[in-house]
Amino acid sequence: MIVIPVSRRVVLTLALTTAVAAQTPLDRQYIDPRGRFQFSYPASFGAISPGTDDGFDDRVAAIRFENFSSGVSRTGALPTLGGEAVVTRGFPLIDIQAAGGLYDAVTLQIFPAAMRAAIVGALPPLRADTFCAAIGREQHLDPSSPALLSMTPPQRATVPQVDAMRHTNPRVLQCTADGDTVTFDEEVSAPGGPRLRVYGAVRFLAGEYSTFQLVRGGSAPDPPLLATITAVVKSWAPRR
Repeated sequence: MIVIPVSRRVVLTLALTTAVAAQTPLDRQYIDPRGRFQFSYPASFGAISPGTDDGFDDRVAAIRFENFSSGVSRTGALPTLGGEAVVTRGFPLIDIQAAGGLYDAVTLQIFPAAMRAAIVGALPPLRADTFCAAIGREQHLDPSSPALLSMTPPQRATVPQVDAMRHTNPRVLQCTADGDTVTFDEEVSAPGGPRLRVYGAVRFLAGEYSTFQLVRGGSAPDPPLLATITAVVKSWAPRR
């Protein structure tokens, strides 16, 4: 690691013009220790360390920020979830169940390998032009899909349950695609829990990697924070 100082399916347009002017300066640079990529981030995010499942399976890298990632909480606010910078390869999966449990790498680990492969093979791949509609839906895969017929009835019954995991009654508040990058803010429910805001930015990449993303959950974000997250995601660049 090298650190250099330096809805209901209604998609709304996110107005970032004034927020960009107020975003936190990106005055630190992260360079992947293996020389694969780099990105910039604010010094206020704090010290960095390996994140969730860093380097495991298709999570090429996960970078946690001491002052920004999970566990950080303001007085009277919901605890922070996620907030890690993540590079993925292969089928695009999104952190914090932002598009439901079936599109979440950690949640998919509850399935045996064969079930996971069948589910991922049947899901429509996320893209910059489909992401906003996808996060507005609670169900992304019909359990009666022919691709799942090899599963037992009890196994198929778990598919919609996992799909809606921490993504019940999603309401898209803001979502916009700017080229290959989508910035979003949605409100979702988890069984027995309060309504939660899940927000961030996802950059859909071509070639060796599939996404670079910074997704966070908790209390409502303000526009400058969303603009900062988007700027971090847009700053990502390959180094080889």
